[in-house]
Amino acid sequence: MELMIAGGVGEHGRNCFKVQGETLRFLVDCGKMADMPEDPYPRLTREQIRHLDAVFLTHSHADHAGALPWLYENGFHGTVIAAEETLRQLPFSVQKSLTLEKFCPAGTGQFRHLMIQWGRSGHCVGCVWYRFAENGKSIFFSGDYTEDTQVYACDPIQKQQADLAVLDCAYGLDETSYGTACDRIVQKTEELLSTHKLLLFPVPKYGRGLEILKLFSDRIRNIPYYADALFLKNLTEQDAGGFWYRPVNINATVFPYDGQTQGIVFVSDPQLRSEVAQSVTEQVLSLGGMAVMTGTLERGSYSENLFQQGKMALLRYPVHLNHAQFRQLEVKNHFTKVVPYHTNEFSFMQVISF
Repeated sequence: MELMIAGGVGEHGRNCFKVQGETLRFLVDCGKMADMPEDPYPRLTREQIRHLDAVFLTHSHADHAGALPWLYENGFHGTVIAAEETLRQLPFSVQKSLTLEKFCPAGTGQFRHLMIQWGRSGHCVGCVWYRFAENGKSIFFSGDYTEDTQVYACDPIQKQQADLAVLDCAYGLDETSYGTACDRIVQKTEELLSTHKLLLFPVPKYGRGLEILKLFSDRIRNIPYYADALFLKNLTEQDAGGFWYRPVNINATVFPYDGQTQGIVFVSDPQLRSEVAQSVTEQVLSLGGMAVMTGTLERGSYSENLFQQGKMALLRYPVHLNHAQFRQLEVKNHFTKVVPYHTNEFSFMQVISF
């Protein structure tokens, strides 16, 4: 087997990995780089794209799936394979697809001669890790991974064996523990509420928003919560339970936002790109509120502009691994070679044969 890194190693975004097996050529993820409009796509040639048999998606976030339309434009005719929820969340259509639940219903299965194992990775609904094997060779991809989740189910990666593993290390050399990060965001949020009364939290459409709501509802008392329609829909689905969720209750009532002057408002648009999200943001700010980013600011975004103006605070809620957690994952498994991805703090050779 051979791994070609087409993006995502030595950089934050554009996650894309090309695997050459004996009988198959496939990608794991096909993401877009938000911070580089002049060069956002994976480092793949049209010839490489035309010969791909499949793309396996770990989840729907743009840095993992956003370059799929570009892939089609450059000659891709293969199969897109992902969890059913991931395919549902994509903001564009795919031409030919398979769901993991259909041909790997118990977490294992086969695509042609490729043996597949997958599990839930704790990052969001539909997010998975993969192990691929063919003729005695194997490769493992953690996807975006965390076992420290408030809401989402995770099948822990342990006692896995692979010749090569590509593992989440998005927070690089940061050694902050999950508990410490949670303590900080709760403390700082309480401080901001005491000053501003009204806070706006822009969050991804699928992912950490429900995690933050669960954390706050457990630890910050007597705060009203508001959200947009998609956030409320996701909350209803979480309340109903199911395969992608831990069996937990979120003890908070969340209402549509309509100009209230106190509380926490969730908007499902982390970079605040839509007119609707920007309108809500301006309303919150005009009432003396403050915005809070819990993830990564993208260059040139509305959120970055707010931060530069002093109207947005940065309080990370961890949904990835840092280097200490990355090393722990190594110890729990049997990987001959390991590649850290999703960070610009570690680089690696572009092509690896194993």
